[in-house]
Amino acid sequence: MSASDTARSAAPVAKPSQMPLWGRVLWNPTTFLFRVVFRLHGGYRVIGKHHIPRTGGVLICPNHVCDVDPPAVAGALPRKSRFIAKHELFEMKILSWVLPMFGAFPIRRDTADRAAVKTAISHLKSGEAVVVFPEGGGNPDGVLQPLQPGALMMAVQAGVPVIPCAVINTNRVLPYGGTRLLRSAEPVQVIFGEAIEVSEFGTGKAGVEAATRILTERLAEMLGQPVPEGPHIPHALRGAQR
Repeated sequence: MSASDTARSAAPVAKPSQMPLWGRVLWNPTTFLFRVVFRLHGGYRVIGKHHIPRTGGVLICPNHVCDVDPPAVAGALPRKSRFIAKHELFEMKILSWVLPMFGAFPIRRDTADRAAVKTAISHLKSGEAVVVFPEGGGNPDGVLQPLQPGALMMAVQAGVPVIPCAVINTNRVLPYGGTRLLRSAEPVQVIFGEAIEVSEFGTGKAGVEAATRILTERLAEMLGQPVPEGPHIPHALRGAQR
């Protein structure tokens, strides 16, 4: 038994919580609709879905390019999952009730949003899958940005694995800042990588930084891009805020 297996077996087992009833009922037809829309706009391909454990807490960390990344990821997931979304979406009339229905919860970007972190850790410890975009927002260049270490801190404190997720070509369907879907010459791809066992890095600041570095390198490799260097760039400084 490895050190990570020992740490996980020693962790208290919590009863999995559930997203609201209507979210559970509508999850499959909604994600099916997402897949249909992407196929009609150039194609849709999912790779590595077997890397996501079917039970137990897990943090899924995709790169973020544009506004259709969350539907692309949701359509590829093999299990119901909660998304962490920017708090501005919860101030919109329709999304303010649709997102909570599907178990999503808000986070204030580029801040130490302790309430959001605490909520995420609670869901992870309860055995749920949680999706967070660790770059903190999309960007017009479509290039991987330095990650926020807070995302990995959630996994470290909850004692759950992290799944890197590469989202490719979504900006061909909806360019950054765009409002109209386009037909892409290449299919949207969602690629899930092997789990990162963050418990192997320890629970301190150094462990979180090491796990963040590993996730960054994995995402860059999966995207075929250089590893971003330097500190996390606040989203508002990347161009017109979305």
